[in-house]
Parts: sequence; structure tokens; C-alpha cells
Amino acid sequence: MKIGKITLEGYFNYGNLLQNYALQQVLLKYATKVETIWHTEDNFFPQSYWKWTWKQPIKYLINWKNFRTDFFSGSIGLEMVRQGKIRDWADRYIHFRKDVKELRNIVEEYDYFITGSDQVWNPYFNDDKYLKENFLMFAPLEKRISYAASISAPSIPENEISIYKEGLSGMHSLSLREQAGADLVKEISNRDAEVHVDPTLLLTPEEWDEVNRVPAWYHGGKYILTYFLGKRPNATIQKVAEEAGLPLVNLLDENIYEHYVTGVDEFLWAIKNASLMYTDSFHGTVFSILYKTPFVVCNRLGSNVTEKMGSRIDTLLKLFELEDRRGTKENSYTIPMPLDSPHWSNVDRVLEKERKRSTDYFNRIFNTNMK
Repeated sequence: MKIGKITLEGYFNYGNLLQNYALQQVLLKYATKVETIWHTEDNFFPQSYWKWTWKQPIKYLINWKNFRTDFFSGSIGLEMVRQGKIRDWADRYIHFRKDVKELRNIVEEYDYFITGSDQVWNPYFNDDKYLKENFLMFAPLEKRISYAASISAPSIPENEISIYKEGLSGMHSLSLREQAGADLVKEISNRDAEVHVDPTLLLTPEEWDEVNRVPAWYHGGKYILTYFLGKRPNATIQKVAEEAGLPLVNLLDENIYEHYVTGVDEFLWAIKNASLMYTDSFHGTVFSILYKTPFVVCNRLGSNVTEKMGSRIDTLLKLFELEDRRGTKENSYTIPMPLDSPHWSNVDRVLEKERKRSTDYFNRIFNTNMK
């Protein structure tokens, strides 16, 4: 059996590639080949928040007013190194297929197509073309599967409703990552979707240890790790670090080169061995739970849409009865005794139950009797 997988693309986000790898490993229990179909042009270049015109390449070539020097020494240069390390990990562990021009031309090559997990159905991440592809509209209904797909938005814009209704109605099997997403699915399409854990939780800590390594920046000793995709509540975290007498390692800190260019494998090791994880990241929280690292997960600070993307974390914390690890504006983004271990007693029991639910879901789809 061959399975084609559609998910978000790029080399800028640890969580996206980690969920991709995890789902691949799970599906390989059923299929002889699992390939992530890269359905956009693979033009590797770090994301930037400004657009190049015809002038910038000329400035780069002649190093006009040190343009090239500043380019590599500034944030873009840092991001090139970071994404280069991330791509190296991805190319070693994830089976990509990047030769596809039109998805409809490969339909007969695969028995199933699966979309997920991550925010493949987030209306603010995808234009109409990619939404349709992420709903697998290029394939016949009987081949369309989702697993832990995430909408991760409080509502769907009115002009997108028709695409969502068509896409959801055309799925053979529906699995979402958060209850809020399943509720939206019911509202839009009147279909009941199962809610499953992110695929990263389907692998054991020992399996994740096989693809991690000690970070280049680690020189011994305990530390507090932070990983924020939105704004970091620096004053609160600094106070926690000072009270604990521990140094801070702030991933994505452009002021410290070796911290900023941390790779995927180093990211995993860093969470496992931290004394405390402070984050606004879903997958930062996931791996804290898997590795039983004390953590505080904060509401993401940013735009109104970004700040409302917390339903997936709400679902995750509720599942493991760890709601008291939530940092919010109301509690000044801190909790009592943050370095103390949470009540981990429910983690193994819940993981066993959820892994079985996911296995049952795949068994029903693939008509197997595997245990």
C-alpha cells in the first residue's frame, strides 16, 4: 500500500516537521511507502517579511553599501543557517516527493491520501488553491483521509465557507486535532469528526530519542528553556530564572547565534533536559508532556487572530488534566512553583488510551486487524 501525505510545507517551524515525521512513522506500520507530497515550488529561501524588487539582487551582487554583508550578518543570515539545519534533519528523516507539478496527475499512484496534522485547514494560512489541495479535492472521495487536522481559528471567514463545506463533505474519514475544530466541522458540514491527539504523541520518548542530539550550545549544567512564536513575556520569565538561579536559553533569540540556529534534533534534546520549559508553542507543550519536563504554556501574544489560536492547547491540557500549567494575562504569565513537576500520573494512562483510539481509527480505514 502507498500513501501520499499533504501537510504544511517549509523549513521554518520545528513542530510542523516533527508532526510530519511522526505521522509518517505511524503510517509505515500499514503501508510500504509513505511520501509527503511537496505541492508548492521547493524554492528554498528563508521566509522574510519584505519583498524583493529588481533592485535587491543588484545590490546583493555588487554589495552596494555593504548590502550583502548586512544581509548575511543580520536576521536573514541567521534564518538561512537555522533553516539549513532544519532542512538537513528533514531530508534525513522524512520521505519527500517534490517532482509533482499537478496533484491530479498522481492520483492513481497512491491507495490513499492523508491530510494533517498541523494547521492544514487554518483559513489564515492558506489561499483558496492550497485549501482545496489540503482538503484533497484532487483525489476521489474514497482516498481522502484526515488525521488530527487543525483549523486553529475561532471561525471561518464568510467568503471561505463554501470551500470548507465542499471540502469537509468530500472527506472519506474525518479526524481533527481539537474539539473546537470538530465543533466547527459540525456547524459547517453537519458531519461528526473524531478528535485525535497530534501524531507526535503517538511515538514514545524512546522513539524520539533516536532522532535527537545534544545542542551545540550546551556546555553542561541546568537551564530554563524558552520557545516563543509570539511575544515572550520577558520580565516574568527573567524573574523566574533569577529566583531559581538558573540561566535562560531563549530559542529564536537573534542576539545569541547558537541559540537562534538550534536544529530540530537539538530542539528535542533541549526540551527533554530542561529544568523548565516556558513556551507559547503547541509542540513545545507536547514534548514537555512526553518528556515530563515541567512547563508553563502561555497564551500567544500578537494579532487578535493569533491570540485566539489557543483551542488546540486547551484541548491538550484538558486531556492530560494539566490546565494549571497555563500562563495568561490574568496570572501575569506565571504559575505557583513553576519548576515543580506537574502531576504526571495521568500522562501514561491517557497516552495509552489515545494511542489505541488512533490505532483503531487507522485500522477501520485500512481494514486491518493490527494491534
